[in-house]
Amino acid sequence: MRRLILANRPRLNPIDRRARMRLIAEAWVSNARRSVWVGALALHLMALGMSQADAAEAQPVRLAVLPIKLLDTSGEPVDQSRQHAERMQRLAKDLASDLTRSGRYQATLLPAERLLKDCPAGDAQCLLRASRAQGAELVLVGVVHKSSTLILQLWARLVDARTGRDVFSRDLNFRGDTDEAWQRAEAFLVAQIRDAGAEEPAGDLGRRP
Repeated sequence: MRRLILANRPRLNPIDRRARMRLIAEAWVSNARRSVWVGALALHLMALGMSQADAAEAQPVRLAVLPIKLLDTSGEPVDQSRQHAERMQRLAKDLASDLTRSGRYQATLLPAERLLKDCPAGDAQCLLRASRAQGAELVLVGVVHKSSTLILQLWARLVDARTGRDVFSRDLNFRGDTDEAWQRAEAFLVAQIRDAGAEEPAGDLGRRP
């Protein structure tokens, strides 16, 4: 019976067999090309999505730096108001430029004259509104306390411009009321803020829900 079935099966002539094999080969090549194209498209879309996500994460946080304030309780008889005014201005300017240079922040120094005009009472909510008006997401507030001739403290806060909530705070002690001492304190504070931003899940402070 097996021989009978095989004998009765229609046979393809060599021409039909070659045509059939050619069709199978063409179909296989077409499917292979389609798979390669789909795979390439998927990889391209994946890379595009990753690059867009990376670009979003790479956008620096917009930061407003308020003028630095000084609280002097040292009781020194020598008037150093001019030197202190220059150091406070330099400290705020250096903080803005160095934080921007870090790549994590786009820092803008808010002019003291403008804030004095817009917020004469120094009200916190008014300062937040003024910062938001400049597009800021975070606000850097700094106060230097001179408690004696050699001992000073730098109190620094990063505040959410929308809620007023502290997202970073440091109280730093430094010795010496000199330009070099203030510059060292500024460099240390910048490193602290930069490192704190690197520890965030998205790499930045101020963008947590």
